[in-house]
Parts: sequence; C-alpha cells; structure tokens
Amino acid sequence: MGQQEKHVLDAFYKNASVGLDATCSILDKAAHSELREELCKQLRYYQTQRDSIRRQMQENCMQPQEQGTMAKFCSDLSIRMHCAGGISSGEIAKLMLKGTNMGVIQLTEVLHRSPEISDSLKHQGKEIVRHEEAYMERLKAYL
Repeated sequence: MGQQEKHVLDAFYKNASVGLDATCSILDKAAHSELREELCKQLRYYQTQRDSIRRQMQENCMQPQEQGTMAKFCSDLSIRMHCAGGISSGEIAKLMLKGTNMGVIQLTEVLHRSPEISDSLKHQGKEIVRHEEAYMERLKAYL
C-alpha cells in the first residue's frame, strides 16, 4: 500500500472518529425525538465506519492515528459553549451541518490530492462523501 493510500485511509478514519465524538457530545442535548433518532442513526454509521476502516488499516499493517486529546477537548468544549443555557433543535442541526460539511470538504480535498490511489479506495471515499451529504440534507429539516 502506497503513501497516498495510507494518507487517504487516515483521513477516512479521522472523519469517522471526529464525527463519532461530536455526535456523542451533542446527543444528550437533543430533546426533539426525530432529531435524536437521526443523530443516533449517524452515530451508528460512524461507529461502523470507524471499526471497518480500522480493520482495513490493520490488514495493511497500519495503525490508526487517534484524534489527539487536545483536539477532542477543544471540540467538546466548543460544543459545550454552544450549548450553554440550552440549545434548540435548529442550533443542534446547524452545528452538526457545519461539522459534517468540514468533513466533506476535507475528504474531497484528500481524494482530489490523491490521484494514484486504487479505484476501490476512490469508490469508498466517494461513498463516504455521498453518505455525509445525504445526512446533511436530512439535518436541514431541523433548521
């Protein structure tokens, strides 16, 4: 496995890990039952993705790079600050949309900067981006 492919797998793993952490942090703030169900659905997706990508990396003798403690702390602190004093479903959806959009941008950049990766890895990345974009569309109903 080449360096570009390793870099792309790292980006996939990071996307799933960051999404998982952010969704876990915000989930208990969501009072709207349908939004909560949407967040739970996405949480399960991130867990499945992260585990699958971790196995894929291990099969290629790679160790996933976990998000640093400071990055996790800053992300969680940002969510807590936005939620201080309560937060509406619309504000939760907006926060999740912003974070998901950043992930889509990062994944798209990584894919565009890695032209020599395998077709299967390109397809995997496009599927992840497609899933994230569909999730953003579903969140827009709560704005």
